[in-house]
Amino acid sequence: MPRICELQPIVDLMKGDTMKKILITWLILLVSLGAFAQRKALVIGNSSYEKKTFSSAKNDAQLAADALKALDYTVVHKTDLNYSEFTKALDDFKKDLGIGDVAVLYYSGFTKQECGKNYIVTNVDPKVKGNQLISVDVVLEAISRATESFMFLESRQIGTSFFKNPCGKDKGLASIDKLGANQGFAMAAGSGEELRPASSNYSVFTHALFKNMTEDMLDFPDLMTAVVRDTKVETKDAQTPYWKSNLKAPFSFYHPEQGLKYRFRLPTYRGLEGGGSYNF
Repeated sequence: MPRICELQPIVDLMKGDTMKKILITWLILLVSLGAFAQRKALVIGNSSYEKKTFSSAKNDAQLAADALKALDYTVVHKTDLNYSEFTKALDDFKKDLGIGDVAVLYYSGFTKQECGKNYIVTNVDPKVKGNQLISVDVVLEAISRATESFMFLESRQIGTSFFKNPCGKDKGLASIDKLGANQGFAMAAGSGEELRPASSNYSVFTHALFKNMTEDMLDFPDLMTAVVRDTKVETKDAQTPYWKSNLKAPFSFYHPEQGLKYRFRLPTYRGLEGGGSYNF
């Protein structure tokens, strides 16, 4: 099988968007066909932290788990994890990853930024003293054991009243400085944007992500371009997801020659958390 680096000159020589798209599609098939049996996902939905609640977090996580199972991923699905439970789930997932695997970590719940670093806020664990935070950088490093790895954050800010921030006001999550090899990252809002929880069934970013992921064969940058477009349309430009990629070759979650493992129907947009439901 030719290596991607050997095929790149062909891509560069292609003239016209249609022919280039055909070649990229072929490259995705070439690279991805051997990965079906090693697709693994960890899905976590944390709906509360002390008196704060994120009502759609569990629904979002269930949607993510269902979609990834339909895409033939082996899914570990957890909800309302405290610090000890979260670190154990992450460690177990990390140990199961290796060369040839595709890893996806999806998290819906509370997050915070501190001094330019992003953290997941776990549920309170009475056995642990101090801030019970999981570094997003640590999570990205853990899943980088796989050949290709992806992290998706449907996050809401916890607010400064719960934690002392030595760098001042928490202004939403920061952009990602560094990704591992062959790694992709996306989060529901742009750097510095704050999304607050509202009462609803599903979140716009999650809905747009898995709608596009399960309906068409899209290279990761094309997938995220579609997700950004759909999210902006549904929220009337109030929310713009952030994403970053360090993938060395084309990658698609959906493959038409395999199709979906079973029939999968997304919920409708009715009841989505978006537009005026947000407080920026």
